[in-house]
Order: sequence, then C-alpha cells, then structure tokens
Amino acid sequence: MKHSPSLLFLILFGALTGILPAQERDTLVIRELPTITVTATRISSELTKLPQSISTYEAGEVQNLRQQLSLQEYLNNMPGVFTQNANNFAQDLRISVRGFGARSAFGIRGIRLLVDGIPETTPDGQGQLDNLNLGIVSRIEVIRGASSSLYGNSSGGVISIQTLKEVDSTFVEVAGMAGSFNFQQYQVLAGVQLGDKSRFIAQGSRTSTDGYRDQSGVETYNFNGRWVHDFSENTQLNLMVNYMNSPWAEDPGALDSASVAANRQQARDRNVLFDAGEEIAQLRLSGTFSHKWGKGHTVNAYAFHTTRDFLGRLPFEFGGWVELSRQFYGQGASYTWETPLFGAMNKLQVGYDVAHQQDDRTRFLNQEGSKGSLTLNQQESFTNLGAYVVNQLAWENLSVMVGVRYDGNQIGLKDNFLENGDDSDREQLTSFMPSLGIVHDFTPGHQVFANFQTSFETPSLSELSANPEGQDGFNATLEPQLAQSIEMGVRGKLGQKFRYALTFFYIETTNDLVPYELAAFPDRTFFRNAGSTIRQGIEIEAHYLLMPGLQLTGTYSFSGFVYEAFETLGNNWEGNTLPGIPRHMAAVNLQYQSTNGLLTQIQTRYAGEIFTNDANTVTYPGYFLLNAQVGYKWQKKGWTVQPFLGVNNLLDQKYTDNIRINAFGGRYFEPGPGIHFFGGVRVRPGW
Repeated sequence: MKHSPSLLFLILFGALTGILPAQERDTLVIRELPTITVTATRISSELTKLPQSISTYEAGEVQNLRQQLSLQEYLNNMPGVFTQNANNFAQDLRISVRGFGARSAFGIRGIRLLVDGIPETTPDGQGQLDNLNLGIVSRIEVIRGASSSLYGNSSGGVISIQTLKEVDSTFVEVAGMAGSFNFQQYQVLAGVQLGDKSRFIAQGSRTSTDGYRDQSGVETYNFNGRWVHDFSENTQLNLMVNYMNSPWAEDPGALDSASVAANRQQARDRNVLFDAGEEIAQLRLSGTFSHKWGKGHTVNAYAFHTTRDFLGRLPFEFGGWVELSRQFYGQGASYTWETPLFGAMNKLQVGYDVAHQQDDRTRFLNQEGSKGSLTLNQQESFTNLGAYVVNQLAWENLSVMVGVRYDGNQIGLKDNFLENGDDSDREQLTSFMPSLGIVHDFTPGHQVFANFQTSFETPSLSELSANPEGQDGFNATLEPQLAQSIEMGVRGKLGQKFRYALTFFYIETTNDLVPYELAAFPDRTFFRNAGSTIRQGIEIEAHYLLMPGLQLTGTYSFSGFVYEAFETLGNNWEGNTLPGIPRHMAAVNLQYQSTNGLLTQIQTRYAGEIFTNDANTVTYPGYFLLNAQVGYKWQKKGWTVQPFLGVNNLLDQKYTDNIRINAFGGRYFEPGPGIHFFGGVRVRPGW
C-alpha cells in the first residue's frame, strides 16, 4: 500500500520556505588541487603524514547535479570500493571495501560507518544509511583497510561522512526533481546565522519512485536539524536530530537467469505473493563537544540515542512477518596531546567508546501479506566497551603511527517464546587489535608508506538469529571473523595539477562469514564460517586538473580474493574465488565548472566478471555504465536558479544491480535499470 505525504512534512516545508531570506553564493572554479586533511584516523592529520590508503570526496557545485538517491553516486570513484543494490530500497545499498561487506544480505556489514562523528554502525556490526540526507553531505573519507585498532568490531574499512555545518548568512533553498519510473524528490534546505556564535541548519526531503522492476517502489521522508554553537574559538557544541520514515519499500526479489531473459523487470512470484517489503521509522538524537586549551590539549566527546522500528515481510510463511524494535545508544570521549618529542611533533590520543544495542524481535506467519500467529519472540542485546591508544610521531620527512585497541563485547538473548523450550543464551567476546604504520617522503611531494593492520568482525544479531537448525535462539556454530593486513603504497603530487596513489595489499582472514540458503528454508539467508581466505590486490587513483574548472579522476582496482581453506557439506572450495566481488573495477569521472555557471559531469564505471557462488559454477559477465549530468547556475539580484538534467546508463547496458550470493535455485540476479532520466531545479530566493 502506498501512503500520501505526511502532514508533518508539508507543514515543515511550508514553514522553512516562508520565513527565511537567502544568501548569495558565488560560483567557485577549482584552479588547483587542495591539500587533504583527514579526521577519520582519529588523529587529524594531512594525508601526506598518514600510512593508510584513504580516499576522500569533497562536495562542490557539481553535487547539485546528482540525483541523490543512493550513496553509490558518491563512492563509485573510489578504488577498492564496490557498491551494489542501489535499486532495491528494501534491502539497502551493499558496500564492500576490499571484500569486507560483500556478504551482506541486507544493509552494510564489515565496515564502520560514521556520520558527523556519530556511529551509524551498531555494536554488532550492522549499518544502514537509509536515514542519511544526501543533499547535505559535505565530505566523505574512506579508509580502505582494516581499522579495528581505531574503531573495533566490523572495521574492515571506515566510511566517515560529514554533513553541512557552516553557513555564511541566513538562506533557504528549495529543490524539486522528477524522472523515470515516476521518480520524485522534494527538498528544503535552510540555514540561519544566529549572531557570531551560533548557526542552525535544517533539511527536509520527500523521495518516492515506483522503481525499475515490478514491486520495487519506495517512499521516504527525511529530516535533519543541526545547531552549532561556538563558545569560543576553541570550544564548540553540536546538537543534532535526524528523523526518517519510510512507510513502504518493496522488495522485488532475485531471479534466475531464465527469468531474467524472459522479463528483466518482473518481480519474483513469491515476493509478490507474500508482499515482500519493509516499513521503517527511525529517530536519532546526538551531540558532539570539543574543547582545546593550553599548548596542544584537546578533548572531544560524543553521545547519541537512536530508536528504530522495523516491519519486514519476507517471501515465505513461517516467520516471514518480522517486527523489530531497536534501542541503540552510546557515548565516547578522547583526549589528544600534541607536543614536540625527539625533534618531531608527537600526537597522542587515548579514548573509549561505549555502546549498547537492544533488539526486541518477533516473528509471525506471513499469510500472503497478512500477519499470522506468533512463531518467535526474543530480546537480543549487544554491549560493547572499547578503549584505544593512537600515537603519531611526525618528523619533516618521516611519520610513524601506532595504535592498539581492546574491546569487550557481551551478547545476550532472552527467549520469550517458551512453547518450544527456552533458548536463552549469553556469550562474551573480547579482542585485542594492534596496528603499525610508517610514511617516508622520499622526495618532495611524494611519499612511500606501509602498514600492518588488524580487524575482527562478530556475527550480527540478525545473522546469529538465522538458525539453520530451525530452532529459536542463536546459531552457536558462528565464530568472529579475523583479519590481518599488510599494505604498501606510494602517492604524490606533481605541482598543483596532478595527484596520484598506488597501493598493494595482502590480507589473510580466518572464519570468514559467508551467506547461503537451504532448500528446507526457501528464501531465508543463513551464515557459516568459511575457513580462511587470502586477498591480494592493487589499487590506483589519480586526479588531474586539466584546466581551471575541468578535473579528471580515474581509478582502477584488481582484487585477487580466494579461499585458502573452505570445506563444507562435503565440498572443498579451496582455491576458489570469493563470490560477489569483481576481480577488475575501474571508474573515470570528468567534471567541468565554468565561471559563467555551466556545470557538467560524465561518470563511467566498469565492473568485471563476478562469481555468484562459492563453487564458482556460475558467473555474471562484466558491465560498463555511463552517466552524464548538465546544469546551469543563474544568479541575479540575490536570486540563484539552477536547472539540471541527468541520464543514467546512457548506453542502455543490461546489467545486474545486485548478486545474491549462494542463493538457492540459481536466484542470484537482481537486474538493474536501462537508460533512464531525471531533472530538476534548485532555487535560492533573494528576498
């Protein structure tokens, strides 16, 4: 069932558009590549002093050309990062970094997500970004490697997102978009400058689409509010509120190859029969505080509380109606001391993170889209306490960085459905994760770096609750996944026009968590440990400013990921390639911004052949996608009007938007849309 826009959002939109005057913003043309400073590494530092592979995205005028429907639009130009499932809004975007996260049946696994310094990844390793307002993303930092010494559980990579924080003057901006598949999006963005010390930023949006495939539509409302107050030049408080409501998101399911050939846009029959999809409402309140004093002393702290209500309808009867109520809250703080030491600048940070997650999970019969009798009722909890130390010692041409973190994780289950016995359980998991890295400037503007990193990844509560024995309670056979990584690379900058990075990495993992399905439980995803894997790869990234305003970005990734040891159900997959990840990936992005207001962007993306199962018996061929956008920024008497048009999959390629790994019955494929269009306009009144 589709719902009409909520009265709350209509009132919000009307209020924001009616009370605020606008700021005039000049078009800034890029004339040189900027110096990059990174904060996701806990210790803020220039990229040239960090011994890790890190990619960044900086919002600019071209961001206003994006459809802003999925974070995939922002990550495709980053090497080692592979995204799928941008068009199934009931399953969420799947992101993998060097293979971490590729196993996810839904949501984001194995990667630590942060938004404005607040964890979006729960203690058990689950992450969703369906509540993120893409229109106010100002910066993204991606650490492409194991980072559990910094962030603990599920840190095979780190994605740190920062949203709009600064305003020059009071303004309001409204935007409307429409496109293929009945796509519609409406946005209101407002900023209020409150004297010299405070500013308030708010954005509301409504997004809806019928989707490319049958039963693949979604409707989402999103609101983000932020108040920033500078007590002084060295002391700042941020208070934030985020609300998301998705009253319906449909799941068309995966198809076998014969069904794809017959009709790419069809939904799987069982998904239609059981009305597969979800409903979500989430509210997050959070705050951050920072204070600097003396010579090099800084304290940072954060706190948050998130509630999430979820209703999911899965395409099977027994337990196919899922209701989940989540409480997720936490707090953390760090102290950083910068001081000269041994002729170098030493930065020492000690800190802690505390987080608790409680999921009240119930399952019922899904009687062809109607709620039936209760089949499961249990309360699941995951509590994390982590403490870490990070130290960076930086000379003029040499930098050494070490880190260590200890985590204690307590997992609990209280069984409230006792008709089939009491399956309550409790488990304690601990980890000690070190890291070491070094950077050397072997010539001015060019560095060579190397590091040793570690990570661990516990099964999430939803993965533990998927018990292949057909019982309630946790799957007691699952163990945490561990990884050790060695990385070497070289990067540099030639003048102010060209920047490059080349990285080699080698990762050994044990107890890889791998998804699979069983004939006895059709359409349910279970997980097992897969012995060990070896992951070797090469990543190349280059940025070239061809002329003022014209920038070319290119990336290439080779991923040689194989099972070192994996025996299960009488099969030996040793030497087989990990499914769900292409061996070859490449992307090229060309963007142009003129002084007269013209904005254009061309994006290309290539993904090579992908295996769909552990046996490597089925592959999906590579594909090449081409997207293009163009817009014009018109300014007069304080008014700014910016119309834009975009086309995705310009070459009308037939490709698979998502691979469901090890799916039963050969149902691996979720076809992606052919050529499709969108367009819109942004307006800042000059009142």
